[in-house]
Amino acid sequence: MDHVRLNSLVSNARACIADRKRVGVMRFFDDTEKVRFVLFHAAMSFCSQKVRATLSQRGIAYESNEMLILASRDRNENLVPAENYGAEYMRLRRSGQLSGVAGLADSYSGISSVSLCGLDACAVPTLVDLKTGEVIVDSLRICVHIDSTVDGSESLIPIFDQDRQRVYRQLDAVDATPHPGLLYGFHPYEDRRPQVLRDAMKMVYDEKLETLAALTARHSADPGVVEAYQAKISKESAGRAVQRDAVFQEAIRKATRERLVQLNLDLQQSTTDWLCSNSLSLADIFWAVSLVRLRYLGLAVLWEDLPLVEAYYRMVTSLQSVREEVIKATMASMPPSAYLSPETEARSFGFVTND
Repeated sequence: MDHVRLNSLVSNARACIADRKRVGVMRFFDDTEKVRFVLFHAAMSFCSQKVRATLSQRGIAYESNEMLILASRDRNENLVPAENYGAEYMRLRRSGQLSGVAGLADSYSGISSVSLCGLDACAVPTLVDLKTGEVIVDSLRICVHIDSTVDGSESLIPIFDQDRQRVYRQLDAVDATPHPGLLYGFHPYEDRRPQVLRDAMKMVYDEKLETLAALTARHSADPGVVEAYQAKISKESAGRAVQRDAVFQEAIRKATRERLVQLNLDLQQSTTDWLCSNSLSLADIFWAVSLVRLRYLGLAVLWEDLPLVEAYYRMVTSLQSVREEVIKATMASMPPSAYLSPETEARSFGFVTND
């Protein structure tokens, strides 16, 4: 993309963030290098955590633009839209829509993968590569792009083809895990999410749809923006329809369990400490983020009879990148969870805490 246009899109997207302290924050930066990557993300976002953990593991400098991705109410009870719903941010994301992406996401599966579901123009993360002029809107593609385009001996994608294919199979497995469905949905008889989170999720779809209706009306003269908002309305309406659907909720939990069973089998067949190769790979980073999110939601019960998964959890969450960008970020940005707290994590790793 032309760099003048790209810089304009990025600048306008930054303006969607209300608190300027969250805009243009340099991470892993020193004065000797020119920052190549600009990241729009959210601390609590599952897909954002995958990207930040990848950047952290590789020690790659980037510009952080942290967005609030849930609506709120002001003192007069007026709805304040989530920052990633801003029209200028949507324009940036749509500029990264590739021919290989199947249009805008307008249905709901409980999965957030762009390659599987289409582009949600109101989602995070979005990566801008200032060197190549690319805007990348899918977390899997973002992480692969980062790792493959930056020099260094600590690559997370193996050189050998067989190992590489194993990694991509695991990336796809995590990508297809219905994390949004598990976060937003009410399981019919065993909802293990923290109570504060459950309470917040009771109205989340109503607030999303109220926000989108208002924004659609505000930007009625811009067909491209309206098209994106209408697709988002369709998607969130479908999500609300299955939020308490017992059959759907049981199905996505079953699908998650099946992926964990397969992970346990893959770990059993692995000849190294890591999942796919002799060294840490992107597959290990992705699974770390997935397992942390499941644990936070109380769904470590899905692997309580899979001892290799529990041992693997302990190994991958000992990585500093995961502890900072996934565990710590989750605790700081989401309601407290007894399943994922400083005390429980310390006990699981045998650390001593000072009460």
